[in-house]
Amino acid sequence: MLEPFHFRAAESEAYNRTELSSLPRGLCRVLLSLAILAVCFRTAAQSDSGATKPYATLDRQSVAYRGPVRATEKDLPDGVAVIGMILPLRGPRQSEGKAMLAAAQMALEAEQSLGPLPDGRKLALVARDESGPWGQASSEILKLVEQDHALALLTSANGNSAHVAEQIANKIGIPILTLSSDPTTTQTNVPWLFRLGPSDTDQARAFCQRIYTQLGLQKVLLIVQMDHDGRIGAAEFEKAATYLKAVPPERLGIAAAAPNLESVGERVQAAGADAIVIWTDAPLAQQLLPFIHKAQPSAPVFLCRKAAQMGTESDSEHASLVAKEKFQTSEEFFTVQSLQKEREVPEDTFWQLYLARTGLTPGIAATDAYEAVHRIVAALRAAGTSRVLLRDYLANAGRFHDATRITSFDPAGNSVQEFTIVKLSASRVSKTDQ
Repeated sequence: MLEPFHFRAAESEAYNRTELSSLPRGLCRVLLSLAILAVCFRTAAQSDSGATKPYATLDRQSVAYRGPVRATEKDLPDGVAVIGMILPLRGPRQSEGKAMLAAAQMALEAEQSLGPLPDGRKLALVARDESGPWGQASSEILKLVEQDHALALLTSANGNSAHVAEQIANKIGIPILTLSSDPTTTQTNVPWLFRLGPSDTDQARAFCQRIYTQLGLQKVLLIVQMDHDGRIGAAEFEKAATYLKAVPPERLGIAAAAPNLESVGERVQAAGADAIVIWTDAPLAQQLLPFIHKAQPSAPVFLCRKAAQMGTESDSEHASLVAKEKFQTSEEFFTVQSLQKEREVPEDTFWQLYLARTGLTPGIAATDAYEAVHRIVAALRAAGTSRVLLRDYLANAGRFHDATRITSFDPAGNSVQEFTIVKLSASRVSKTDQ
């Protein structure tokens, strides 16, 4: 059916050309000019028509995404103001989760001793477990929001859990403070998500500056846990090294499950690196450090924040992040720390209280959790028990005059604090840059 149609159309076009060619040239020019004038007239008439004008205009400079909920009040049960935590309470990172929970409870008790919030609500803390099969973290975060009615959430350093919380915050509208260093967490500029501490990008730049520029070292071994967080961190370190035009690091990937530690020690010894960078979680770093120290005892070791999360046992010879019996005189273990000029409680006081409570010296995870709870409560006292106002306080929206008590964040939710290299020891992290 199509071929006859196309044939007739072609015939019609040829016929029209024949008819036009038979007309005088002067008449053809006149007809063509009239046709052009008619088109121009119709176009001008359409542009002057009121039907084509926009109904309204918006000032693009004043339009900003402020989150899915903009009401100033949230329907929450009376009586308590809940701070929610999603932590690793089982599995290989159980010690980290328990340390964070103990520190958070200490901070909450200190705040409870100051009395209820201005609206009369009492403070409460609810922790749920992120460990388990795929999907558990998301369901537990939803329970914190819908069942426990948390006003704000605090996540661990697990990048996967932080991403799940990010998605939920974008849909529900609940302020989230995360210890995850994954830089992609805040790249989407979700206005409810705030990162405490340095990102992988911050850490990588600090490490490379110290290793390549200040120490003048060139041969670097980059030990990477082959999971999401490890790959992201390693990529950021390699990017920072490339920016400094340094010799690319040699990468050694390690599976989190059943790593061959003897083989890792042999690889470290064969590499003969001037410096070693570890981008793993704390449990794997804890296993690796004795073998690394044995293979390369003189090489400085730089641990990402996630690798340096756990503290040490005060009166035990069991494994710790930096084993006391092996490394108590070593000064070659470093990580990245924020320079907090003001703290809710002096650091020395917290260390003494935590040691008395748990028998352990607190690591980075516990210290960060302690500070985070104090900061969330400070925001609740200033902004009130509204998720939206709490979010605005954390974002330094300008309506609160005492926002200097909390960590400042950029528009994407990244901490704007200064970061520096600090020394790790068997008992604590050095206060000063070494």
